[in-house]
Amino acid sequence: MNSIQRNSFWLLFARLTAQALAILFTAIIARKLGVDDFGQFSFIASLLLVGNTFTNFGTDTFLVRETARAGQVTEIVVQSLALQLLLSFLYCAAMLFYRNTPLFIYSLALFPLAIFSVNTALLRALNHMDLFWLLSLLNGAIQILAAIFSVDVLSLCLFLLIGQFLLSTFSYLICRASLPAFGLFPLNDFRPIFKLILPFAALTILLVLIQRLGILSVSAFLGDSATGLFSSITRVVDGLKLGHYAILGALLPALARGLSDSWKSFRKAFVLLMFVSLIFAVVLLVFARPIVLILYGNEFTQAATPLALLGWSLLPYTVSSFISYDLIARGLEKVVVKSALLSLVIYLVLYLWLIPANGLAGAVWAALIGEGLQALVFVYFYFRNISECRLQSASS
Repeated sequence: MNSIQRNSFWLLFARLTAQALAILFTAIIARKLGVDDFGQFSFIASLLLVGNTFTNFGTDTFLVRETARAGQVTEIVVQSLALQLLLSFLYCAAMLFYRNTPLFIYSLALFPLAIFSVNTALLRALNHMDLFWLLSLLNGAIQILAAIFSVDVLSLCLFLLIGQFLLSTFSYLICRASLPAFGLFPLNDFRPIFKLILPFAALTILLVLIQRLGILSVSAFLGDSATGLFSSITRVVDGLKLGHYAILGALLPALARGLSDSWKSFRKAFVLLMFVSLIFAVVLLVFARPIVLILYGNEFTQAATPLALLGWSLLPYTVSSFISYDLIARGLEKVVVKSALLSLVIYLVLYLWLIPANGLAGAVWAALIGEGLQALVFVYFYFRNISECRLQSASS
């Protein structure tokens, strides 16, 4: 129990640090670039996030679970890195067809991000949460420095790329010094783990597509200015999910190891985060306008009303996120994939239906309604499969 609380604290601290610095980074570039260029960078950043999820291929969650079970670094580390680097090469090659120089430069960050993601997954799995916090702090600080010294979207992407190379090198040195038997090279054949991580890959890709589908849809239908406004809204709401990332991230290794008090802590955490999400939603409802003015300036005042509305999405998000981690810990990640796939279809229909007819307001309503329907989908699949598992256990 003490281990879970300690890990939750460090992960929460790491997420608080990362989200605070991410909000500061967003505020700096929004003010420096303006609504249109900020919208362009948000589109590029969304494509990089989708690319990072594709190249990561679910290995983060797989590494955390399997390394926590083994209690040490195993050969799946070099196998995972080999797969990520190969997929990074393929994704960067695909980005050449966009003929967008800032996008291609930033996509090269996928190579150091592969090393960084493997290293941080190992630190989380082996309970080095204090070092994970340190890397989160450095990551945020590097982004802010890149924002301060940049003058346009191109220079921002270039400085972020350089920062990622420096950060991945430092994370490698930290793991070499703190983890026994750590090593990333020589790379190994990834085929032995490929089938094992397919459900995790499908899940993470689907969830990130759900997360970024709104920005990509607004960019396609409404242009850079609306994309900048919508991105500013979602950045604030995503920043308030830090407690979910911290507590669930700390509980997953404990649940994977089957610790006796972990499920009890899991249920308590759900009640706590539902209450916290309600408070956040009310705060955004009352203080949306001053929050937007403080973070982004007068140019983004149109984002205040949509922000107050989207804050209520935190409540159904809490439900679906806890259910997904519960199912993953039970080894039922394929059920989560089915739920996420259906949710993605729902989101796609909502964005295609509401954005052309209602503009930015339609995008916000689509995001809010989609989050609620996704929670219902997860609840349905969860109780359906848990009931089936209990029936199978009783019959055997």
